[in-house]
Parts: sequence; C-alpha cells; structure tokens
Amino acid sequence: MPSPDDEEARLRSVALQNAQSIQQARRRAEEELVRAKEELERKTEALANTIAIIRATLESTADGILVTDRLGQVTDYNEKFRSLWGLSPDQLQLDHRQLSNVIARHFDDPTRFVERIEEIYAGSLAECSDLLELRDGRVFERVSRPQFIGARNVGRVWSVRDITVRRRAEEALRKQSEWLRVTLTSIGDGVITTDTASRVTSVNPVAERLTGWTQAEAHGILLGTIFRIVNETSRQLVENPAVTSMREGRIVGLANHTLLIARDGTERAIDDSAAPIRDESGALLGAVLIFRDVTQQRRAESARLRLAAIVDSSADAIVSKTLDGIIDSWNDGAQQIFGYTAEEAVGRSITMLLPKGHEQEEVEILRWMRRGENLAPIETIRVHKHGHLINVSVTTSPICDAAGNVVGASKIARDITTRKRNEVIAGFLADSSAALVNLGGDQAAIEAVSRLAVPTFADWCAVDLQDVDGPIRRVAEACRADTPDLAERLAAPSAVHPEDPLDILAVLRSGRARLLPQGTRAPSSDTLLPGDGRAAPVPVGVRSCISVPLRSRVRTVGVVTFATGTAGRLYDAVDLLAAEDLAHRMGIAIENAKLLGALKEADQRKDIFLATLAHELRNPLAPIRNAAEIIRVKSPTEPDLQWATDIIDRQVHQMSRLVDDLLDVSRINRGTIQLRTEAVDFPELMRTVLDASRPFIEKRGHTLVVTATPDPFRLIADQTRLCQILVNLLDNAAKYTDRGGRIWLTVELEASTLVIHVRDTGIGLAPETLTGIFEMFSQVDRSLERSEGGLGIGLMLVKQLVEMHGGTVRALSAGLGQGSEFVVRLPVAGV
Repeated sequence: MPSPDDEEARLRSVALQNAQSIQQARRRAEEELVRAKEELERKTEALANTIAIIRATLESTADGILVTDRLGQVTDYNEKFRSLWGLSPDQLQLDHRQLSNVIARHFDDPTRFVERIEEIYAGSLAECSDLLELRDGRVFERVSRPQFIGARNVGRVWSVRDITVRRRAEEALRKQSEWLRVTLTSIGDGVITTDTASRVTSVNPVAERLTGWTQAEAHGILLGTIFRIVNETSRQLVENPAVTSMREGRIVGLANHTLLIARDGTERAIDDSAAPIRDESGALLGAVLIFRDVTQQRRAESARLRLAAIVDSSADAIVSKTLDGIIDSWNDGAQQIFGYTAEEAVGRSITMLLPKGHEQEEVEILRWMRRGENLAPIETIRVHKHGHLINVSVTTSPICDAAGNVVGASKIARDITTRKRNEVIAGFLADSSAALVNLGGDQAAIEAVSRLAVPTFADWCAVDLQDVDGPIRRVAEACRADTPDLAERLAAPSAVHPEDPLDILAVLRSGRARLLPQGTRAPSSDTLLPGDGRAAPVPVGVRSCISVPLRSRVRTVGVVTFATGTAGRLYDAVDLLAAEDLAHRMGIAIENAKLLGALKEADQRKDIFLATLAHELRNPLAPIRNAAEIIRVKSPTEPDLQWATDIIDRQVHQMSRLVDDLLDVSRINRGTIQLRTEAVDFPELMRTVLDASRPFIEKRGHTLVVTATPDPFRLIADQTRLCQILVNLLDNAAKYTDRGGRIWLTVELEASTLVIHVRDTGIGLAPETLTGIFEMFSQVDRSLERSEGGLGIGLMLVKQLVEMHGGTVRALSAGLGQGSEFVVRLPVAGV
C-alpha cells in the first residue's frame, strides 16, 4: 500500500500536468482567437472592399438600380436610378409601391404602370422584362430579378436602362432596312449579295426573274451556280465579277458582250458591276452584284449603229435641224449634194440652201413640224454651195424627245436633177413622137419637133435635109427668144473643114452622130469625133452641141442639130442617146409621111374606082330586072321560065344591095354622104323594117320576137338610113344563127334616148372580135353557107350611120356559141 507521501507526490504531479495542459490549451485558444480575429479583420476588409466595388459598380453602370426586400421596402438604389426618374432622396425612403405612384406620373397611363408593379410582386419569382414608353418620348427597358440567399427569397433587384437612343437607332435602322428592302424590290436592276465564300445571301425580285432562281432556292448556293455568264462571241465562261471584286477589293464592271444564261437556258445581254461589302472596321463581309438586262438597249444600240452607217453611206442628204431651223447634223450625202462640209454647215441656218423666192417654204415646214406632223415628200429647188440650182425631193419628219415633245426635224433630200432632166427629155420625146404621129405632112411635123426642142432640150435647134444628090436645105429652125445671137452664129449649114464642130456634111457622109464637147461621160464608139478625136472648140457663144443623122430605111436623109448657149447645160452621153432616139423617130416619121401620102393617094384612087364601079354596075341592073319581069308576064304558064325569072329577080335584088353598100362606103370615105333628117314616126318605121327583113328571117326558119314601147313617139332622123341600120342588124342576126333559131328585137325609151336591142341565139362572138366586128370587110364566119353574098361591110355601115345620127352601137356576147346582141342608142328629139 502506497504511503501518504507518495500519494501526495502523485497528486502534485497530476495537478502540475493539468495546469500545464490548461496553460497550453489557453495559449492555443489565445492563438486561435488571434488568428480568428485576424481572419475576421481580413474578411471584414474584403467585404468592405467588395461592398465598395459593388457600390462603385452600381454608381458607374448605365442602368438605374433599385433593390427592394420581400415586403417591397427599398433597401438600396444607385444615383442613376434616381436621376432617370428625377426622384429626391426623401422619395426614395418610401416603400416601392408608394414610390411607383410617384414614378407613374411619367406615363400617359399611370394606373397601368402601378398595376404592372403589383403583378410582378404577386406573380412568379421568374425574371421579367418590360418596355416602358414615357410621356416625354423616352423609352426605358426595365428588368426585375428575384434575389435569393440559399433557397430563401430576400427581395428583388429592379434595373432600368434608358434605351431611347438605341430604339431611335433601331427604328432608323429598321426604316433604312425597309427602305433598302423596298428599293431592292422595286429597283429595275438585279441585285445579288454573297458572303466571303461567294455563297448567295440575298436575291431581289429582278434578279429572281432574270436568273430563274428564287430567294429561297438560291440562298446558300455558290454564286456561279445561279449567275452563269459567257462571252456572246466566244461562248467562253466569264469570271464572276463578285469574285473579282472581293479578290481585288474594288468595284469591277462586267466585260462587254456578256450574256447571262438563266436557269431555263434563256440568254440575256447584261452589264453593270460588283463591289465588295465591308463593315465599319473595313473587314470584308462579302460582295454585292448589280446587273441589268440590256438586251433591248443592245439591240437599240446595234440599230443605231446600223442607222448611223446607213446615214453615213447614204447618197441622200440626211440633215437634222432645230425648230429654229439651225442645222444639227450633216452627213456625207449632204456634202456631196450641196457642196458644204459638216464643219461649214452645222450651226448655220438651213435657209442657206434656199434659193430666192423659196424662203416661205421653210417657214411652212417648221410650222408643220411644231405640230408634230409628217410632211409629204415635196419636190423643190435648193442652192449648191457654188450657186447653181439643184432639183431635190425633200421628206421632213419631226424629231421627238423621250416625253414625245417635238424638239427638231429630220430632212432627207434626194438629188433628182438627173431624174428631172430625164423626165424632161422623156416628155420632150413623147411630145415629139405625138407631133410626128398626129401631123400629117413631114414639113409640119419637123417644124413642130424643132419648136418642142426649144427650150426643153436645147437653146437652138435646126433640121437640115438633103434629097438624093441634091443640096442641103434647112427645113426647120427654132431658137430661144432670149438668145438671138445663137440663131445668127448657127444660121446656115457649115461645111468649111472636117474639124468644124457643126460640119453637117461630115455627119451626112459618115452617118454618125457628133457630140461637142464630150461632157461628163464618154460618148459611144458610134459618135463622130472631129479630126484625130481631140475635142474641137465649139463656136463662140455656144457651150455644147449635138448633131445627129436622120436615116430612112436606105440612106441618111438629113441632120438634126441641137445647141446650148453659154448659160445652158453641157450635153453628155445621156443627151446624145435622147437626140439619137428623136432622130430615129423623125427618120421613121419622114419615111411614114411619104408612105402615108402614097397610101392616101392610092386610097383616093380606090374610092374613085369603087364609086365608078358601083355606078357602072348599077346601070345594067334596071334593064335586066325589066326583062325578067316581061318574061314573067309573057309566059305565066311556063314553070321553067318562072323559075328562071325568080332567080334573076333575086340576084338582081342582091346585086342592087351590094352596089348600094359599095356606093355608101365610097360616099362615107369621101365625106359626101348626107343625112336627110325629118320627124320620123317610129311605129311606121318599124313596120317598114319588119316587112323588109321578115322574108329572109322566115326563109332561115327563125322565130322573130318583137317588143316595142307602147307609147307612140317621133325622132329626128333619116328614115331611109335608120331603116338600113335596123334591116342590116336583123339580116346579120338571121345570117349568123343556125336554122330554127330565135331573134329578139326590143325597142325601149330611157329618158331622152331610144335604145334598140337585136339579140339572137347564133354562133356568138369571141371577146377579141367585139370591137373589130365593125371594121370594113370584117366577117365572123366566112364559110360559103353563111356568106349569103355579103361583102362584110354591113356592120361598118351600121356603125357609121348610127354615129352620124349622134348615137352609139356596141356588140355583146357571152362567147362563141352563146349568141350575140347589138345595142343601138339614139337621141330622141321629143316623146
């Protein structure tokens, strides 16, 4: 058992150990406390720094911040919030609901603003955002977020941002975007945009139409797929200008003659350009391609170039002028016709081309142009730069601007001097031919032609004739009244020496024409040149002359010579041809005049012979008829004698008619036949006609149908000749109608005209014989069975006698085998 001392010592040791442990624990606690205090001070400082940073942040932010607890009491705010709403510090001591009533005054509908605050408090804890439009035009964006500590909701943070400038910028941007959209939609150009990889980002409606790709189809597709372009000449693909613009960083225009091949294969000529798209910093965002369909412009330009080429190469003068008559344009044709170069003409008045007396012409033309009316082509006269006159045909049309307003006039002038000269020559030749045909005697015809030549074709003209082995004699001469000196210088035929320009003998001997001087074109090889062929001088006062031989069928009978005075024109090969043509016609006319004279003489002898023959034939007919009548009376019982006398009587009667017709023809040809007119009772005349014609008609077995006007009337006529007309027509119908045919005689009155129709069912008339049927010795059918002893002069006598009565006769027929009809129309003196 331990001793008390040991027990005490153990207790002291335990107490000491406990004290030491307590001391150590206390030291450790003090150390922990120091460390805790230091950590607390550090965290307190950090918290203070954090709070300072948060406060600085709240004050530096552009948003107004308001912090409320769960009950709506304001726990914090920044200065921006106060200034945004214009609040005082005292007002911010109110709870949020009270504060909202103060802020609501900034709105047109304050109640709605307050109600929305209550909705947020009463609603879910989710974040919410509102757009606030203030009465003064400002726009605020408000965001409310709940605040949590752990899972516990301790209040809300309200942030308010003034987005007025941004909204205005957004609105401006929206308007600009809408403007761009409308512009791109309505613009006449196609517009395509791409990104930097050349993928399509947008296509406007015009580009859709031109490429055949819609916006939805094209978006994201490589540009080259929807925008295929080739050179229209080589058909080689052309590099896309958008790619080039992005690569080179500049605006790139399309090459000329570029074709866009649309989705459906349609090809269109296009032009314009591509440009890079950059942001504000200059970074490349893509490219914009703008193009347009220029097919019509290309065609118009091509047409313009063709028209310009036509204008430049035209031999006509094509001139444009203002409505004041000032020349705007002048082509090479105008220079060739009028002599002025474009530099000399443009800017001057068109009146420089007008000769004296034509000034009003331009005034009238401009008046028409101002009314916008085309002017029919006119033929007029203009003045060359060197003063001589030019015949021109002028067409004038108005020039209008794009709005249709008349701003000028276009003139096309054609030099018709040559044509006018040819027309004059043609007219001269025609008039000369008419004179040569219409004038019977050769002397009268030649004189008429020489007068026609002056001044139309020449200033002086002479005709010299030579009989066989006889002297040369001048048979006609004409000279302009204002150039009497020409008549004196060229008064008589000249045969001085071979190089005399008017050597008539040389032309007679050679039979070749002479032209001096040669003019602007060389004469033919048939033209006689003086001496060795060099041009001889013409006589003083004479500018040019032509001598042409007059030829008959067998020889040269004369020479016609034309000359112009010093102010006249210079003859050329065209004039020589005209002169030779006229000489040829004159030669024929001279020959024909001689033949016509011989023919007339023979015709006169023929008429005398016919008259003599008819007279001599008529003399024995009466004794023959009397002898036959005596035989008939003396031997009435002898059938053979009666038969013979009937034959003799019929043949004598026929011979009498033939002789009478021959006498009538002779009288008509000699103009000795006379009408013995009197008042004729037409019904009585009809009975006489029918009595004379019926025996022959019945002998042929025809049926005659007579239709006459029931009203009696008289007309002034030669009764015997009128009977002869009708009897000849009826006999003609009977002769040329097959046996058993029908003949109609119709008489009617039309106003003051007697119309007689003789129609039959006979052999008819061919169309080409309807007019020639009235010629002497004309017979439709010359067969023996139809001749009936006629001479083919009956219808000729009908026509002559009807016309002597002032009437007409014509033949009608539907053709061969269709019968014929003769219609006589005679004037009636009274009814």
